[in-house]
Amino acid sequence: MRTLLAVLVSGLVLGCNQEGTEALEGGGDAVRSVADARFDDPEVTRVHSRMVETMAPGNGWERTRYIQWDWMVNRGEGVEPTRRSHRWDRWQNDLRTEAAVDGQRMIALFNHDEPLAGRVWLDGELQEGARADSLLTRANAMFVNDSYWLLMPYKWTDPGVRAEYLGEQTDDDGRRWEVIQLSFEDVGLTPQNMYHAFVNPETGLMERWHYIAREGAEPSMVNWSGWRSFGPIMLAPDRPVDGVSRIYFENLVADTVVPEGALAAPAP
Repeated sequence: MRTLLAVLVSGLVLGCNQEGTEALEGGGDAVRSVADARFDDPEVTRVHSRMVETMAPGNGWERTRYIQWDWMVNRGEGVEPTRRSHRWDRWQNDLRTEAAVDGQRMIALFNHDEPLAGRVWLDGELQEGARADSLLTRANAMFVNDSYWLLMPYKWTDPGVRAEYLGEQTDDDGRRWEVIQLSFEDVGLTPQNMYHAFVNPETGLMERWHYIAREGAEPSMVNWSGWRSFGPIMLAPDRPVDGVSRIYFENLVADTVVPEGALAAPAP
């Protein structure tokens, strides 16, 4: 569990060294989908293209404007799980994040591109000045971490990711994997992190990752399980460690429109 908790702060919203991919986001003209991305390593291109077509057929990722989730951490029997709720308009990059902070209920409305321009409340009271800046910075960091735990397989094509094909591996249970190493340029919150993405060649889905805190560190293994469809895309709600779902997701929604009131301020 101690190792797992170290992993919890490792997330980053990053991407890869692909050529000439344009998204459909923001209502622009479609040129290519993420599945058409071309990496420097053609084996990465092959694995990634199949993975995206499996997870998000028919440009599902590009058509998905809205994603919501509650990021949950099971801290053991008899302990209330940690819950952090995110509601995200991907096309506008607007967010509503709700979490407990120092025993108070925080609700933050902000844009990921400029989080300090947002607004934040504690137990319904609007915060101002340095306190607001601190909370908005914290809310943005929560989003960065928690979204990576949910969406990492969709993030290989973001700016700043280096992707390398490590070949096939067979684990002790006889399961065969194709392994991609993801490392990062000087972007995101924790560019020293590295991930090994284990893609099941039978399903085309990433069903495991190894998180490496820094070069030379021992990897922490987490499975990605329960893949199923949510609107236009597939998501995996469970992250079992040693057979127990230490991290999981509730209230998952993916849609082509933003539901009315999804990003609303708290009632006065």
